[in-house]
Amino acid sequence: MVRTSRAITLGASVALLVGVLAFAAGWAAARIVGTTPVDTVIASFFSRESRRTTPASARADFAVFWQVWDLVQAEFYRQEPLDQQHLVYGAIKGMLASLGDEYTSFQEPDLAAQSRESMQGRFEGIGAYLRVQDGAIIIDKPFRGSPAERAGLRAGDIVVAVDGEPLAALIAGLSDGEATARAASKIRGPKGTVVTLTMRRPPASETYDVAITRDEVPIITVNGQMLDNGVAYIQITEFKATTTQLLDETLRELIPQQPRSVVLDLRNNPGGFLTTAQEVLGRFYDGVALYERENGGVEKELRTIVGPANTRLYDVPMVVLINSGSASAAEIVAGALRDQRPNTTLLGEKSFGKGSVQNIHQLGDGSSARITIAHWFTPNRSEIHRIGITPQYEVAASEEARYPVPCVADRQPAAGQSTCTDAQLAWSLNFLAGLAPPPPARTGDFGPQLPRPAAA
Repeated sequence: MVRTSRAITLGASVALLVGVLAFAAGWAAARIVGTTPVDTVIASFFSRESRRTTPASARADFAVFWQVWDLVQAEFYRQEPLDQQHLVYGAIKGMLASLGDEYTSFQEPDLAAQSRESMQGRFEGIGAYLRVQDGAIIIDKPFRGSPAERAGLRAGDIVVAVDGEPLAALIAGLSDGEATARAASKIRGPKGTVVTLTMRRPPASETYDVAITRDEVPIITVNGQMLDNGVAYIQITEFKATTTQLLDETLRELIPQQPRSVVLDLRNNPGGFLTTAQEVLGRFYDGVALYERENGGVEKELRTIVGPANTRLYDVPMVVLINSGSASAAEIVAGALRDQRPNTTLLGEKSFGKGSVQNIHQLGDGSSARITIAHWFTPNRSEIHRIGITPQYEVAASEEARYPVPCVADRQPAAGQSTCTDAQLAWSLNFLAGLAPPPPARTGDFGPQLPRPAAA
């Protein structure tokens, strides 16, 4: 769950400000060769102004940092000039990592720009999710109606090069998340421009080029349709800036069909904006959405943001589907519906367990810092962070043939099959139809958390 800010507030992280200001002036101290004490003195001289502007309260602590900085500049063996920006970013990442909070983090400009674009619910590119497999960039899934889909790209295709630049060398040594972000930044670009991708489609070994004209690509985060027995199926995949608008459009189509019950599918939803979560909840009830606990134990009550009358589904029975990929804002919504809304049942697997709030600060060079500012609790004051939400009915994921269901969202039947299969959706439909509740789930691990693909 995130909040955004374009200003760096003093309260967010004094240490971060000190580090950035100090490092900037320190770049002038770099020397390419030399290992004598004189070099260390010279390096120290050029960064003197930066050191003097360090707040007095932190000056003693930063003395050791500057000693090491000077030693690196003067003595570290290299055949190429030091990448000063890389040193600065590495120091910031190390500082934030030392806080021991995996959600307080730093993003370099390319990745930060992608995150900002993505959270607005649209971006300019070819419209495809990317992932890493065996050191290669793979098309995970083209967006429906996107330039990528129109160009014939399919899930599983390998992107070998972008405008003639091989991706293997570009992503070597990077984590999966960094690799997909780096590749996506090469593929994205202004609407109307052309990018040429060199592709390979396994099992073939030959490559081929495809020229794709980039376009504005909306990210569809809401899918809805009426199923048999008056069940309205609504899937929310993320809580972006455009999600509420898409949900309202979906509800305006479904409500006139007089649904008798609802399945709200939040599986594999990683979260998003807090305000969007409050707005989504306001379509299903009016009341407390969550409690937010800040530094010093200060607690705030946050309420739902009620939607227009023709977008409210307050009274019908509801099943909310969650799994281990449901996190943050998705857990806010699931927990609040469980606590506050009558006739609401959670079904699936235990959720991920991210119950912290981050402010996102855009920094001067386009990079960003995410700072955890609070933890949140459900309306019944249940803590979620590193605990998760356990549904009333635990049902393991399964696509066995004995669980036939309608094909929802963009799902298609498996090869050779005429219908889709989904144990969790099947049991939710049975439950809403008044049939027996699902049996106890098998205990154990439901599977690892996989990195989410990046959009290009």
